[in-house]
Amino acid sequence: MLVADNRVGGRLKSFERGEHWVSVGAHMFPGEGSLLWSLLADLELEPVRIQGSLLGIAQRGRVVTGGRAETMPLRLSLAPAARISLARVGLRIRRDAGCYNEIARRGPDESDSDVRRRLLGFLDDRTWAEYVGPVHTQVEAIFRATANRLTAEPDEVAAGCMVGLFAHVWESEGVVLGYNLRHGPSSLPGELARRLGPRILTGAPVSEVAREDGAVRVRYRKDGGEEEIWTRCAIVTTPAPTARALVSDLPVETAAALDAITYGPFVVAGILTGEKRAMPWDDIYSLLTVETSFNMLFNHANALREPGAAREPGGALMVYGGADRARRLFDREDEQIEAVVVDDLYRLYPEARGIVREVVVQRWERAIPFAAPGRSRVQEALERGVDDMIFFAGDYVGEWTHMESAALTAVEAAAAARARLGAVPATG
Repeated sequence: MLVADNRVGGRLKSFERGEHWVSVGAHMFPGEGSLLWSLLADLELEPVRIQGSLLGIAQRGRVVTGGRAETMPLRLSLAPAARISLARVGLRIRRDAGCYNEIARRGPDESDSDVRRRLLGFLDDRTWAEYVGPVHTQVEAIFRATANRLTAEPDEVAAGCMVGLFAHVWESEGVVLGYNLRHGPSSLPGELARRLGPRILTGAPVSEVAREDGAVRVRYRKDGGEEEIWTRCAIVTTPAPTARALVSDLPVETAAALDAITYGPFVVAGILTGEKRAMPWDDIYSLLTVETSFNMLFNHANALREPGAAREPGGALMVYGGADRARRLFDREDEQIEAVVVDDLYRLYPEARGIVREVVVQRWERAIPFAAPGRSRVQEALERGVDDMIFFAGDYVGEWTHMESAALTAVEAAAAARARLGAVPATG
C-alpha cells in the first residue's frame, strides 16, 4: 500500500492528550452488525458508546437538545411564522425520510451495490434548496447550517442526499453511528499500519497509474527518487479528483464519472479543555450551530464518561465549518482561525472562558463528497472500474459519506481484485 502522507489515516486524524484526544477528522463509528464493528473486534480496539445527545440545535442564543425531532418547531427560539414554516417543511422531510429508510432495506437477493444505487437515485433530480422551497429566514438559516454539515450549500447538494441525513435521525434499525474509540479515531489506522508493517509505504506519493501490456504500472516518489512497481491490478483509494489525475488513459465514461463527484471544504478546530467542574455541554455529543463561524460542535469527551460516574477533569471539543463557512476562513492563518472559532465558542458557551488549553486547526480542502443532482447516473462507472484492472474505493463511491460506506466499497474492490487474480472471493 502506497500512502502519500507520512502518516496513515487520511481524514481520520486525532491526537492523544492524556485521557482524552483531540480530533480534527472523522470520528463516528457504526455499531454491532457493521463491517467496521467486526474490524474493530479483529484489531482488539475498544469502541466506546456515545452517551450524549446527537440531536441538538444552537440558534438565536438558545441551545435545545434531546427529545424528538418533530418537537423542534415548538422548542426552538423562532418567530411564530418561522415555527409554522419549519413545521410544514419538517412534515415533508419526515415523510420522505421514511421512504428513504424503506428503500434502504436490503432485499433477500440484493447486494450492497443494489441498495446503494437505489438510494443515490432517490430525489436525485433537484437541489436541497429547490426541495425546501421558500421558507422563513430563520428556517432557511437552520437548513443552510445542516447542508454545511455535508460541506455543501443548499443550492449545490441533491435533495435525496440531505433527506438521507435526516433519515438517520428516525432510523431505528440497521447500523447506527453511535460510537467512538477509546484512544481516538486515529487508533484504527494506527493499529492497521502496525499490523501490516512493511506492506504500507508512507511518504510515497503516486504520480501515475497506467495499464500496459495486461498489467498495471504504478509510479511513485520516495526519498527524492522515482520508483515504479508492476502489478496485475490496483485499487485506487484517493479522492475522486486525485484518482482522475493519477490514472492515465481513462475511458471517457469513467473520467466523466470521476469529474462528476463534488466535494466541499471543512475548517476544523480540535479544542482541548481544562475544566475542573461540570460543563453545560456534558450531556451533548453533537450540536448544530446556526449563527457561528462553525456549524457543528462535538463533545468528544462525552463518549469517555460513564453515566453516574464522577466527572473527571478536562475535556475535548471539536468544531467545524463547512462549505462557505469554511471558505471564509480557509486562507487565514491558524492563529486567526483559532481566534474566530474560540470567540464564537465563548459566545455560545460563556463557561468555556479560561479553560481552553490547546486548539489544533485543520483545513480539509476536499472534506466530504456530497451528492449533487444527477449523481446516481455515474454510479455504475465508478463501481465498474477500468478493464478489471483498476478499481476505485472510498466514500465517494458509496451512497453516504461515513466510514462504513467507504469500508464497504473497499471490500467490494478487494473482491473484484481477487477475482481478477483468480483467488477465491472473500465471504461475509
